[in-house]
Amino acid sequence: MNNGKGLMPVSKALANIKSALLYVFLFSLAINLLMLVSPLYMLQVYDRVLVSGSHATLLFLTIFALVALIVLATLDIVRGILLARLGNAFDKTVSGYLFKNIIEQGGHSQPLRDVDTVRSFLSSPALTAIMDAPFTPLYLALIYILHPMLGHIALAGAIVLFSLALLGEKMTRVAQKDSQNASSQAHRYTDVCGKNRNAVYAMGMSSHILAKWNIPHLKSLSFGGLANSRSSGISAISKGLRFALQVGILGMGAFLVIEQESSPGVMIAASIVMGRGLAPIEASISGWRLVIAARDARERLLDYQASLPPLTEPLPLPEPKGKLTVQNAIFQFPNSEKPLIRDVSLTINPGEVIGITGPNAAGKSTLGKLLLGLYEPTHGDIRLDGATYAQWDRKLLGPHIGYLPQSVELFPGTIAENISRFTDADPNEIMQAAQFAGVHEMILSLDNGYNFAADNFDDALSGGQRQRIALARAVFGLPKLILLDEPTSSLDAEAERTVASSVKALKEHGTTVLVIGHRPALMNLTDKLLVMQNGALAAFGPTNEIMAKLVRPAVQKTGT
Repeated sequence: MNNGKGLMPVSKALANIKSALLYVFLFSLAINLLMLVSPLYMLQVYDRVLVSGSHATLLFLTIFALVALIVLATLDIVRGILLARLGNAFDKTVSGYLFKNIIEQGGHSQPLRDVDTVRSFLSSPALTAIMDAPFTPLYLALIYILHPMLGHIALAGAIVLFSLALLGEKMTRVAQKDSQNASSQAHRYTDVCGKNRNAVYAMGMSSHILAKWNIPHLKSLSFGGLANSRSSGISAISKGLRFALQVGILGMGAFLVIEQESSPGVMIAASIVMGRGLAPIEASISGWRLVIAARDARERLLDYQASLPPLTEPLPLPEPKGKLTVQNAIFQFPNSEKPLIRDVSLTINPGEVIGITGPNAAGKSTLGKLLLGLYEPTHGDIRLDGATYAQWDRKLLGPHIGYLPQSVELFPGTIAENISRFTDADPNEIMQAAQFAGVHEMILSLDNGYNFAADNFDDALSGGQRQRIALARAVFGLPKLILLDEPTSSLDAEAERTVASSVKALKEHGTTVLVIGHRPALMNLTDKLLVMQNGALAAFGPTNEIMAKLVRPAVQKTGT
């Protein structure tokens, strides 16, 4: 749970919505009062103008009614604009915060879809109906003033419609929530499969993947259809009931007129007032699915916010020099049975080139991510220049960090934007980084060169080309600490020599370089070698000494 000072962005934005809705409610009050103009006009025309035959009275009433209706329309337009702007303000307040945490903490886009749901609800007729519903008693009271019998009919109808609304909410809530959960599961599965589309296509797995995707998708359709059918049924019943109430009011009004207990004007006015008074309830029933969706989206947003680290504003620290200190670091995923990193302690001095090697699944990449602050140790301590990563402002620290992940991803945009990390950088710095990574000539050979753009670079460049561009991104600005995870995995011999040259140049610049790999040619460039085995530190020391220890057992084993 977040323990940061003040309200978190989602909570603050929701609180702002509540405050703003109080002002919108004042517009609803004025609008509903002006809604009485039409029935009162009818009442005066039938009971006064037609009886007196006064043209002046008719003219005055008509002008007054038209002016009031123009004001009514204006207020209704302004209310709609305010609600739309309120939805947009909510989106602008939280979407950036959510997007930043999604890409930094990991996750899927469901929170952003929830923001869309809440924003759509804020500008929907369902919300205006809910805000108009509190004025239903006002309309019922006016009908009682016109005649108690007419009031009894309207009150009974209101009670039945309100009961239908509660029944509809109860009947659709669970089904709609299950439908939303299944739909989210299907979306997440689609995202994962889309990233592995080449493997799916190459091995002819499409039909089997489709069958797997259909399970949550059909489940979503089933529950959604159930919620729709129930909601539509309740809505149809409420609409039929309202028409029946209109007939009842007119029938009872006519009876009262015949019995000379009321007037035609009262009969017409009561019918209009009742229709207006019950309309918000009926509209709420019709739009209740959106109400439920918005409520569930709000709950998910608050739950997601609670799972995020607290908002902090670390004091700016001096530029890092690249010294790493690890003390008794242990790392374990929440649902894992055993730790991936077990009691690792070491010190890496600024400007050192450290090789990290070991067998598969030994914990090399996990340790690298811990050293870069991408993971937080479950136990122990990892510090950069004496400060934990939580004490660094990541926005200020980021330019001093370089990272070439094992699985390279380039972002939609131009090559220049990817290399410059989407900053407004000097073109000379961009080209310097590309030359540093040995990719300058390759970029120039492309159409538009550094301005070559793609929405998906996987379909535009080879794996080796993407990896070298990602290397240029990692060395951009000559950071103080760089992690290269299997930097030569997709490269040919010539490109490997370029990477080796880059590592040498970084060392001369005083950059602390962490290189994860197996190839001796790359490991021989390192000052020290770190050997991981089963998540533990098996060996750490000068490269020539550790290499000798690793080679000696292999030679002895071959000799025997």
